[in-house]
Amino acid sequence: MGAYRTRAFRLFDLIDTSKNGYLDYEDLPRAAGDPGSAEAQRARILKTFITGVTKAADSNMDTRVTKAEMISCVEKTMVGKSASGLTGYVREVTAGVFALMDADGNGKIGKSEFEKYLEAQNVTDPGAAAEFARLDRDSDGSLTLDDLHYATHRFFTAPENDVPEHWLLAAVSA
Repeated sequence: MGAYRTRAFRLFDLIDTSKNGYLDYEDLPRAAGDPGSAEAQRARILKTFITGVTKAADSNMDTRVTKAEMISCVEKTMVGKSASGLTGYVREVTAGVFALMDADGNGKIGKSEFEKYLEAQNVTDPGAAAEFARLDRDSDGSLTLDDLHYATHRFFTAPENDVPEHWLLAAVSA
């Protein structure tokens, strides 16, 4: 199995909280009390992803998406294409994750914001913080939304194993 498929399947498994083998509306988290909380932001990210992938990938129109349907959609819409061609719902998901990280709202993510985001999402892998440097494509010490769009594209398409992924997986894990 290709590296991008392994990453996509790991994402699928994290989102499939009902463990029924499908991405569907059963996997949506319960609404949080505070609409501005990180938990509510995560819920919006998951809703955007599940709704978008269901519309794009549900080939048999049963309102559920299997791993095979999701990977088929990824291969049709992302593999062999540039990061600028990310579909709308994928761009929205990336923007949602960016907003979770951008604690001060200045439109850029500094290393300390990135590390606080990982900590808040209970990411304990020591290699996760090192992802910042690989995500920062121009090495200016901050991440932009374009950096994350590029990283999202690579998450779903790069054939190699060593692709930053903690930042995305953290946003969808419980």
